[in-house]
This record gives sequence, C-alpha cells and structure tokens, in this order.
Amino acid sequence: MPSLAPWLSVSDPVFPVHAFAGLQALSREQGWQFQLPADSGNGTARISYQQAREVLTMLQARYGRGLALWSGSRKALPQLSYLAEGLLAQATLGEALQFAMQFQRVAGAMTGLHAGLSGQHLIIRAEALFADPELEDFLALDHLTTALMTARQLGGAAVTAQRLELRCRGLSEQSALEQLFGCRIVFGADENRIVLPAGIAAQEIRKNAPAPAAQAKQRCEMAIRELDSVQKPTLLQRISSEHWDGMTAAAAAESVHMSERAFHRALAREGVRFAVQTEQLRMQKARAALLAGESSELLAERLGYADERSFRRAFQRVHGLSPAQYRRRQAAAAAN
Repeated sequence: MPSLAPWLSVSDPVFPVHAFAGLQALSREQGWQFQLPADSGNGTARISYQQAREVLTMLQARYGRGLALWSGSRKALPQLSYLAEGLLAQATLGEALQFAMQFQRVAGAMTGLHAGLSGQHLIIRAEALFADPELEDFLALDHLTTALMTARQLGGAAVTAQRLELRCRGLSEQSALEQLFGCRIVFGADENRIVLPAGIAAQEIRKNAPAPAAQAKQRCEMAIRELDSVQKPTLLQRISSEHWDGMTAAAAAESVHMSERAFHRALAREGVRFAVQTEQLRMQKARAALLAGESSELLAERLGYADERSFRRAFQRVHGLSPAQYRRRQAAAAAN
C-alpha cells in the first residue's frame, strides 16, 4: 500500500515500468535475464523505488556504473509516454525543457532534473529524490544522458554540450562518454550536471506535434493525477525546499505534525540522517555563495554556524579544502 507519510516514500508504487525501457532494450541485446518486480508486460505497471533498486543495484554490481550511459542513450521520445507529446508541442528547446522539468515524473524520473540559465550557460543538474549513495550517481548519469539524447532529438545536431560534470572519480567508459556527449568530462565535481550554451534555449523544435500544446499539457496533468502520491515531495526535497537545514530536528518534526522520535524513525526508513542531509544542503549553499564572492564571515552567520572558524572547519571536513582554496580551484577550472 502507498505510504501515508506526508512525503513520497521509497515504498510508494509510482514509477511506470516504461521508465526502464533503456535497460530492457539492453537486456534484449545482451541476453540478460532480469525482470522488474511488477512488470506485467503491458507497460502500465508501476513499481516503487524500493522494488526498482533491487534490479538496479544488481545490474550495477554486475556490469558497472557505466551501464547508466548505455541505458540512457537507448531511451527515445516514444519511451517518455505523454511527456514526449508535450515536448514536441513546444516551440523552442527552452520551452520544452521547462515542460520536461514540470512533468518529468510522467516519464518515470527517479532523479529530479532541474534546468536553469546561469550567465552564458544553460545548466541541467540532477538532484537525488531519495537518500541512496549506492545508486545516486548511477541514476544521475542515466537521466542526464536521457536529457541530452532527448534534447538532440528535439533540436537536432545544433544541441551540443560544453561540459559534463560528474561526482564520481572516474569511469572506465570515459572515451564512450566523451564520444556520446561530445564535450569535456569533469570527474570529482560537486554535483552531477550538463553545461550547455545558453543560446540553445532559443533553438526551435524541429518538428512540432499535431496536438496543441494545451492539449498535451492536459494529458500530462491527467497522467500525474493518476500516479497516486507522485505529487508529494520526497523527504530530501522537503529538507531543501522548506529550508529544514535552518531548523532543528524537533522543529522539522513539528512542521509535519510528528513527534521527534517518530520523525527520526521515518527518516531512517527512507535512509535519511537529518544531520547529514542538512549539512550537505548548507555546504551546497556555501559552494554557490563562495563562487559568487560572498565572504566566509557572512556565510558563517547566514548558514547558522557559531563563527567563521566553525564554518571553515566544517567546509574543510566535507571538501578537504578551505573555502579560499575551493574558490581558487573552481576559478582555475573555469578558466580552462
């Protein structure tokens, strides 16, 4: 049964089986033997994250993290369900990206993708829906690859990436990555993301669908409603969007009308440790602020540290670099 928690749980069966089309295509090509737990064969079945990860962790352990590249590259517009119809109904690639971000769960996204302009760049980044260190980077690469393949199908050869940034320290498939993405690959990055030229957003969609955009949107809205609790945010999303990083665990528990003890139990069921996740979110904000030129002293106060020294020590513990060293390293990387 779906979880009654006020967030999307790993046990909620909300992911359509068609989201695994890339892996299923690979299995047919390679003769692998695996079946998704709720796969009825008609493409309408839905499974939970918990069920899906049983298959995904097995495949990753057997074939490596690079499997995500091959899975993502085999997905095409027809596998995106009603989302594809909505994408084709847009006028420009920028509008299609906005539409995709709004309705990505119609296509069974198990990682949240976010697109936005930053100066001369259009950045698509992957953000985990659930606390799952074992699969987070695997799913990010799969979804980012799918995003690029879809963008190229919509906008043609003009869609070129400038840089792919991955948190993992390396992949044996690096040459295949470079060939597929056609850009520089940066390993050991702070987050998983694709950096593209901002001008791509104005690229016209090559072939518009006969269905009007409003009708396509209506279909996607209907599909979202049919996915039971899919509109709920996950715990990680709530921690971020509701600024739980600035709250104590007791205050966060009160905000969802739970006792602190029940709150921590619920977190544990989702694989989340409150202190770990809130610190990661503070560090994410710190990195962005440092690159924007904010001082460590102001950051320490804004992020709730006792003083600048406490902030520097926390930053060093997480990144292995002082805030100043981190700023210099990122400036040097951007210059290259």
